[in-house]
Amino acid sequence: MNKKYIGIREIAQLAGVSIATVSRVINGSSKTSDEVRERVNSIIEKYNYVPNITAKNMFSNTSKSIALFILDLDNPFFVSLVKSINKIAFENKYTLLICNTENNTEKEIEYLKYCEGIRTKGVIFTEGHIKNISWNKLHNQTCVFHDRQMSEAFSSVKSDNIKGIRLLVDYLFNLNHRQIAFAGYDKATKSVTERKQAYVTALGEKGITVPDEYIFSGDLKAKTGANAFDYFCSLPNRPTAIICANDQIAIGFNQRANMIGMRIPDDFSLVGFDGCNTEYFYPKITTIKQDINLIAQRLFECVVSPADQPKHYIIDVSLVIGNSCKKLNE
Repeated sequence: MNKKYIGIREIAQLAGVSIATVSRVINGSSKTSDEVRERVNSIIEKYNYVPNITAKNMFSNTSKSIALFILDLDNPFFVSLVKSINKIAFENKYTLLICNTENNTEKEIEYLKYCEGIRTKGVIFTEGHIKNISWNKLHNQTCVFHDRQMSEAFSSVKSDNIKGIRLLVDYLFNLNHRQIAFAGYDKATKSVTERKQAYVTALGEKGITVPDEYIFSGDLKAKTGANAFDYFCSLPNRPTAIICANDQIAIGFNQRANMIGMRIPDDFSLVGFDGCNTEYFYPKITTIKQDINLIAQRLFECVVSPADQPKHYIIDVSLVIGNSCKKLNE
């Protein structure tokens, strides 16, 4: 049997007051007497009244909900980011809608239509590939982008990828590594492109030209790390250290090494990027830690309280040293 929902009109009739009075009670206005407020609230409680949020959103042309577009819920970094944004949203009485697009244009379009339909306060786009067909629709929403600056028209929040890679290069250089490779280059992912370029630049400033074969392309999953391990082992001039585009790749690289009886850091020194749960793996992977809570806070602020002019935040990062690297003899 379908449950019949009581509406604000019925509450007003049962309480013997106007619809406007019921609305004031629901919204916590002080412009009603204690007796009327108590009478209305008793009816609300008796019938388990729940406000029609969709109708309210249509009337006010906005809502207390924000949407988070995400590409990969398998990545621990994004899982942590979702949790942090959700916590902040809940504390501020906002509802977070998680839209897992899986890099699918049709899903992006349908989710955007839905967000417009329920009048979301705004949309947060995490790292991914917004297609041109969706791009034209973004101007109907307050949007903020994570890990990329799409245009001057939208605010953005990203980690300092350049500083992070420089910290890793300097760290490996101080351990006497000169043959340093990069695993996980995905030219469609802006943050990874920035990290790869920072790697090439940082080594170039130290007088080292990176050979093409030292850059291994792939997505940001553990399987890329396993494939990178096989590839780098096959090179006649094998690198001594690997910078991975994220921690998932580093974990996959390490697991593949263990499978065939090789060891990190004995056979390769290995570093990652993100700082999510790497302490639970052996060896503990040296990585760049992103400040997920601050990233989440800035994303939330940009989407619920948009400034007159878009803001572009670059969040500081830090080096977390594990035991996945060894010092080479000079």
